Amino acid sequence: MIWPSVSIIIRTLNEANRLRNLLFRLECQRDRYNRKEAGVETIVVDNESADNTVEIARNWGAKVITLKRNDFTFPKSLNVGAAAAANEILIFTVGHALPVSYEWLEAGLRHFASSVVGGVFSQVIPHKSSPFYPKKTLAEILFYYPGYLQARIRGPYIVGKRSMGVLGATNCAIRKSIWEQHHFDERFECGGEDGEMARWIQEHNYQIVCDWQFAVYHSHGMNFRGMREQFRYWSRLGGPTTFNRDKIKFRKDLDFQGP
Repeated sequence: MIWPSVSIIIRTLNEANRLRNLLFRLECQRDRYNRKEAGVETIVVDNESADNTVEIARNWGAKVITLKRNDFTFPKSLNVGAAAAANEILIFTVGHALPVSYEWLEAGLRHFASSVVGGVFSQVIPHKSSPFYPKKTLAEILFYYPGYLQARIRGPYIVGKRSMGVLGATNCAIRKSIWEQHHFDERFECGGEDGEMARWIQEHNYQIVCDWQFAVYHSHGMNFRGMREQFRYWSRLGGPTTFNRDKIKFRKDLDFQGP
């Protein structure tokens, strides 16, 4: 197959050590992918981090775009990164996620050999034990692992009915040509813009593929009460919302130091 060029867009806020881990893992598979003569660039959209997140990103060769703290919304951060991207496929993730394997990049991109595929994603699973990530909880294990294991047993498949988590921006890939036709809807300031994008893609006769090998580790160390608040939060994302940090205060792992 002819491999597409890719722009990996990472959103960050005070994630220096975790970003270093992510960039190291991406670099290992980026070298392998570049040998296929396909271009790879890394873009970090930083929300005015107070630690050395930006310095680490630049040291690893990433292009850094600063989104001011008071200007942040979830869809805006995605659109800012996409606008700066030069390549055919856009992969979105966050600084506190980590690909589960060194085949992650190729697992996501291989599906774009078909012109009818508009997006690729996978479920996430909690982080393994590490001093840089929240300790995984029983609540997160019970919530995340069943879907991941079902996808692993089933193998890559085309998504039919849309449901929660399809094309979630923690780890998803879309064609830039699709984004150029339809940006992430910035009325969904608190989130849900990824689900709206998934809806648009399917309504315009593109396919969305779920591939378990494209999974990332991603968790927030939330107990059952925190997961309940997370569900309540997600349930309100069916339409436009106004961004407010207080709405995500249940996320104890977020570090809002700085501006």
